[in-house]
This record gives sequence, structure tokens and C-alpha cells, in this order.
Amino acid sequence: MIKELKTFVAVCELDSFTAAARQINLTQSAVSAQIRALEDALGQPLFTRSARAITLNPQGSRILPIAKEILALYATMQLPSDTDIASYYGQLKIGAISSVQVGMLPQALKAINVLAPLMQTEIIPGRSIELIEKLETAVIDAAVIVHPPFVLTKDIVIQSIMTEPYVVISPKQWTFCSLRQMLEQHPFIHYSLKSSAGVQLSKYLKQQDIKVNTIMELDDLDAIVMMVESGLGVALIPYAGLWIRSPVSIQIHHLDDNDLVREIVLAYRYTDRQQPKINALKQVLAL
Repeated sequence: MIKELKTFVAVCELDSFTAAARQINLTQSAVSAQIRALEDALGQPLFTRSARAITLNPQGSRILPIAKEILALYATMQLPSDTDIASYYGQLKIGAISSVQVGMLPQALKAINVLAPLMQTEIIPGRSIELIEKLETAVIDAAVIVHPPFVLTKDIVIQSIMTEPYVVISPKQWTFCSLRQMLEQHPFIHYSLKSSAGVQLSKYLKQQDIKVNTIMELDDLDAIVMMVESGLGVALIPYAGLWIRSPVSIQIHHLDDNDLVREIVLAYRYTDRQQPKINALKQVLAL
């Protein structure tokens, strides 16, 4: 039932069966089947379904925090004895991009506190490129970042955690015609070109020959959403961050292009691959 709970949490966080399927690398039908299996096991529906959307119902809202708690505890179940707990000590410095800090990281840190109570963790914020530099110079022990758009040195190990689809967001009152028209006919708020995701997005727009009228660049997803909500323009951003868990007055348009996703990865030094603190982090991230 663990895989069904993971799928349920992904659907809740992404507010979409389609987006959840992309993130956890399943087909949409497989995601639907797992949700139905969970509902059958619990004996109650978890979502209100309509032709155009799914909405978490009161039963689902009650179960969601319990599901997260179960998954956090499950991440610690591989610990065989109290003796092994003692091997996790010292300090673990984790670099993390902003959307990860408000996304997967809190639950991972909670699991680490159970798995390794003697170990201290410190979160170092930054962009993916900046955090790779900190990792190479041993300022941090590991980083949860967007997969860099360049070749890394052989000393850096990359392991995939999840993928996040991109979505078009626009003010609530604007009429949506098509992706191209929406992006070309309205002011465009660009994800910062100083970020890995921003570079990826710029390449995608060029490949699709979509010409945008950029009015500003921002490197914070929640700030971009606020600008769109204010009616300043449209944006093409990853479906991640605090805004997907908060009520926002915008339109969200999921894309059919499975190629436009960003990959969230764990990066660490090859020489540290057997370090207990790195193994603890990999364990709670299910790697």
C-alpha cells in the first residue's frame, strides 16, 4: 500500500492525475488505478471527480497528513538496530533550491530526525548552479537541485529524485486560446535565466520558435505567481513550490508536452558515497 500512498500524496500536491503521473514516471491510467485501489482499501472515496477536475474531498483532506506521516515513518524502517543509529552523527549540510525547501524537504528532514537523531542538519539555500559550486568546494555535503544543463565533473554523483512538469499560468480573467498565442500575445514573466530551469525554458522556447515579450525575470516561483495574479502577464513555470498548496486566483494550464519537465536530483561527491550521512539522506529520499 506504500506505493498507493506515495501516488495519493503526489496527486494531492500536484492537484492533477496527469502531473502526478509525469512526476512519478507512471501512466495516467496506472495512477488512477492506484488511487482506486487505495479508495477500495479504505472503503471511501478520497476525491470529488468531475468532467474537468478532481478535488480532494473531506475524507481525503483528513487522510493526507496521515499518509505523509506513514511515508515518513516508512523511510526509517530499514534501520535494523540502535547500534546503527549511533553511526549517524555530526553535521549534514544540504543545499536546496527554494521550491524544494517548501516541497519535499520538510518531510525528508522529519524522517532524518527519526533515522539519525544524533545528526544535525543545516539547509543552505541557493540556485542550482551556485549549490553545485558549493558542493565541489566542500562547503556543503549534498544538494537537492534541478539537474544542471551542463556536464559535471566526475567527482559529482547525480541521482534522480522526481520530475516536475511545466504549466502555463495566466490571470483568472484572461481567455486561454493556445500555448503559443498565450505566450506570444501577452507580456511574459520569465523564470530567471540565471537558474538551470530558466536556461532549460529559454531553450524550449527557441526550439518551439515561440517569441515572447519578456517584461521581467524572477527566480522565485511564488513571486512569479503573484505577478501573474496581479495581471502583469503570463508565465511558463514548473508545477512546484508553495503556491500549488495555496489558493491562488490564476488559471493553470497543464501541457501535453512530456518533454518539458525539470528533473530534481540529489547531488553529492563520489568520495562521500559511503558516508553514513549521505546514505541517511538517500534513504529518506527513497534512492
